[in-house]
Order: sequence, then structure tokens, then C-alpha cells
Amino acid sequence: MKHPYLSGLRTATALTAVSLSGAAFAQEGYDLGTLTLSANRGESTEIARSGVTVEVVTKEDLDSTGETLLADYLARLPGVSVSSNGGIGGTSTVFIRGLPGKYVGVYVDGIDVTDTSGPQIQYDFGTLTTADVSRIEVLKGSQSALYGSEAIGGVINITTNRATEDGLSQSVAAEYGSYNTAKLSYNLSYLGTRGIFATTLSRITTDGFSAADEDDGNKEEDGHEATRLSFSGDYALTDTVTVGGAAFWQKRDSEYDEFGPVDGTTDDLSESEEHGLRAFVRFATGTVSHEISAQYYDIDRKLSGTTAWGPFEYPYEGERRGLAYEGQAELSAATLTFGADATRENFDAGGTDGEQDTLGLWAQADWHLSEAVELVTVLRHDDHSDYGGKTTGRVSLAYLPSPDLTLRASVGTGFRTPSLYERYDGWSGNRDLTPETSISYELGAEQRFAGGFASATLFRTEITDLITAPAPAYVYVQSEGTSWTQGLELKAGTQLTDRIDLAAAYTWTDSEDAASGERIAGVPLRDTALTLDAEITDALRSAFTVRHVSGLRDASYALDDYTVADVNLRYALTDSAEIYLRVENLFDEDYQVVTGYGTSDRAAYFGVRASF
Repeated sequence: MKHPYLSGLRTATALTAVSLSGAAFAQEGYDLGTLTLSANRGESTEIARSGVTVEVVTKEDLDSTGETLLADYLARLPGVSVSSNGGIGGTSTVFIRGLPGKYVGVYVDGIDVTDTSGPQIQYDFGTLTTADVSRIEVLKGSQSALYGSEAIGGVINITTNRATEDGLSQSVAAEYGSYNTAKLSYNLSYLGTRGIFATTLSRITTDGFSAADEDDGNKEEDGHEATRLSFSGDYALTDTVTVGGAAFWQKRDSEYDEFGPVDGTTDDLSESEEHGLRAFVRFATGTVSHEISAQYYDIDRKLSGTTAWGPFEYPYEGERRGLAYEGQAELSAATLTFGADATRENFDAGGTDGEQDTLGLWAQADWHLSEAVELVTVLRHDDHSDYGGKTTGRVSLAYLPSPDLTLRASVGTGFRTPSLYERYDGWSGNRDLTPETSISYELGAEQRFAGGFASATLFRTEITDLITAPAPAYVYVQSEGTSWTQGLELKAGTQLTDRIDLAAAYTWTDSEDAASGERIAGVPLRDTALTLDAEITDALRSAFTVRHVSGLRDASYALDDYTVADVNLRYALTDSAEIYLRVENLFDEDYQVVTGYGTSDRAAYFGVRASF
């Protein structure tokens, strides 16, 4: 049954997408109409007509490989890498094109979830599982013109579970495996003629393994437990007015091993509780559509434990409030999207506190010059309570010389204001810091063919006035010179047979930190991923993934190259129920992604999913 009002909702239910897993090839072939919601503001855009690179991941992709943590799936994507201090619950940073999390905006159902209480304003992916995720878009390159500060490296937009069938539907999932790890999730959703809603409750517990590498004599377990509840919904009051919103709550407790002269066997604990809320109203006046929204996010964190100097307890609190307006008008020559947003951020870290306000105005023009040419221009001006005005822009061009070939190019400027911690911390803070500024370029091509595609993208980002905290003082200062990242992304997918798909991704990333003259820590020089998806029988499917990483550096150390393989087997009991077996680190590779921190040995997990 088709619901006309849904065409105005930017929800993942209405979309199909193809990503690295390649699972969609065998079922439907490559779809030219694949859409992105993030590359431009306003209405969705065909990826084939987007002048910037965006990766789209669907629920089917996540189920195919069965990853527990969302970050582990993101690490398979070209241009994306992950640095983690241990297992589930350990601090996890996502890099885009060589730039760490402080340069990456992260949104869940439109809520900005980057943590204002941390040393840098960024999101910790170490606790976010795939249980409540239906879609992810990874937008690469400087996006400050659309998303403001922190979006120098890119933006990750996450959509939680949505209703996919008419009426009331439910789904459950349960998993148990190595390290006494247990996962449970329950989803309730509804799709009607005028409304749609979904709510998901999920929980994970694990004894874990030592965050500090066991090979160094650290034998204790670092456990983790977390509970998450989310809600989203939309309701059409009339044919032209829709109200809706989203909310989530998450509480987690994680044991960890911190730095310093310790043996990694102390009972250090990281606790946090997060709340997020967004509400909106959409309406139309004549030929102009409008959206007014408000959002709220807060996080309370506490680190406690014992070091060689004695016990410690550090509380942190962060909060963000925002109001936004977005409008869209169809003009004769272009689609004009425009808006304004006001944000207040604050933090409190054991008596040290700070606050900042930002007001942004922006406009985007989407010029549909012909069936072969799409030009998008964006201009944004932000006024900061302490740093005054900053103007950024982006120009992107997509050229289709044939329906199956896209040539794309873009250039964008960006900025990152110093975090509240970098400015106000009692030990390392520096109130004389100024915003970092950036410019990024990309040039790429994508060829689509029957049963597959191949693409190549060149990229470069330059950052000036980089903020660092060098030893021995560890006080934040501004670096002279220009830091940069540059590289090449290759991606391809094809149908080998009617039942077998192959997908591959390769990224080469070079970089230089102006402060040290070295490559940026945490980013591999070469990163390759291969995924083989096979329909063995009508009921049995398998996904085999192998990833090879080389040239990885962490601070002053070069880490060993490594190769990790995972396999996931799924068996359909009925049309609405399946069981699966997942083996991670199949060949029991011993490796590190952060010096001194361990990774999982070979581990196996068994689970069941059902919907009704």
C-alpha cells in the first residue's frame, strides 16, 4: 500500500542502496536510482548525480556480515579507518580520509551526538552497536558549508530502525558467544496511512578481554554492559503539515586500561549516560516547504580507578541545545534550499566549565543544468560567540557523459573551533587558540555496468592553524604550517554468478602533521578489504571478508601489518526467521591498532533473528 505523505519524509524506509558488501547485486542488480540524503540538504539526491562521494550502508548490509559494533563495519568502507583502545566499550575513533573523529560530524536521527565534554568535540563509537541501525551515510570531504564546525573530514548520518511493512510489526534478535558476550534487541514499529513510528530496546553484556594487550602480561578481563532505548516517529496532521521527532537514551559501564606506569590489571571504570531528543514540524506555504526543529543532547561521564599515584575519579558533563529552520523553493533555474541554526554548547569537568554559542546562516543552490550536468553550490556563514564570523563554501559538479558513467569533482572549505576543553581546561587549556581552517578537493569517476560497478577517487585536505598539545607541557597550542592528507580510493563490485557477489575496496592515504612532520597517527598507509557474498542454497548464505592493513603508525611507533578474516553464515528457518554463526578473526591473527592495546582472538558467536 502506498502512502502519499511519505514522499515528503526523509526516512530510510523509502530508499534502496548499494554498498561495499555487494549483497544487493544478486537480488536486484545495480540500481541507478540509489539515493543519498546527506550529500545535499533538502530533498534526496541520486548518488549517480552527486558531485561528492558518499557511502551508503543499509540494514541488509549490516545483517550480511553480522558485525556487533557499527565501527567495525565502517572500517570496511574505502576512505574510512577505525582506531580502538581494546574491545567493546573501549574508546573508538572513526577516521575519514585520514582525519580523526574531531573532524567528523556524527548525527543519529538528525541529533548531533558529538560529545562536548571531551578533550575534543567528537563521538566515541566504542559502544554503538548495529542493533538499532537501519541506514548509514558517510559523506566524505569538508562539509562545513552544510554542517558547520567539526565537519572538515566528513559527516556520518545514522538512521535508527524504521517500519518497513504496513501495520504493526515486531522483531527480536538474540546472540551469545565468545568472552561470555550476550546481545538482545526488540523492535516495535508501525506504518499507517498518516503516521510511522518505531522503538527499539537493546542490551549487550560481555566479560571482554584485556584492553591492555595480553601479550604484555595483562590477563584481566575488561567487561562492558550497555542498554539503549530509541524512538522515532512522524505523523501527518494534514496533507501539508507533518510533526515528528526522535529520542534515545543510553547507559553504559565499561572497564578499561588507562595509560601511565600501570600494568593494566587495575579495575578502572568508565561510566556514561546519554540523552538525545529532536522534534520538528514540516509544512508548506504555496511552493515553499519549511521545517522547524529543536534538538537537545547531554552526556554525563565518569572515569574512576587507581593508578600508581593513587585512586582517582573524574566527572564530565556536556550539553548541546539547538534550534533550526530549513526552507526549500523550486525556482526556474535551480532548487534553492536555505536555513538558519542556533546552537549552545557547554561542558563541566570537575569544576572547570565553559560555554559557547553559534549562529549559522546558509543557502544551497542545486542547478540541474541538463540531464548530464548537476552543479551544487553552498555558502554558509557562522557567527561564534568568541570568534566572530566565519564563512565557508562548497562547489560540487557531477557530469554524466553516458547514463552509466559519472565524473565528479568538488572543492570545499571548512573550519573547526577549539573545543571547550582545549580552551578552558585548568591544566592544558589555552584561551588564545583560534579556529583551524581547511580546504578539501576531490576528483572521481564511477562506471556502472550490468551486475556491478567500479569507481576511483582522488582526494586532498589541507588544514592550517592545527591545534596540538605537544610534550612535555601538554598545553594546547597552534601549529605553524599546513597539515594535509591525500590519497586514492578504489571500489568495485560485481556478480561472479547468479549466487555469488564479490566486492573490493582499496585506500591509499598519505598525510603530514605540521607539528611533528610525521604521518598522522592512527591512519594506515594502505587499507584493502574484500567481501565474498554467496547464496549457497535457497536458505543458506555466507559472507566472507578479509581485510589487510599496512603502514599503520601510532604516535611515535610503526605498527606491524596485519590481515584479518571474518565469516558469517546465515540460515533461513522461515521467511521471517533465521539463525546465524559468525566467526571473527578466523585465522587468530595477533595484531594491534593502537600501541599497547589488545584486539580479539578468534571468536565465535551464534544468534537468531525473527520478525512477526
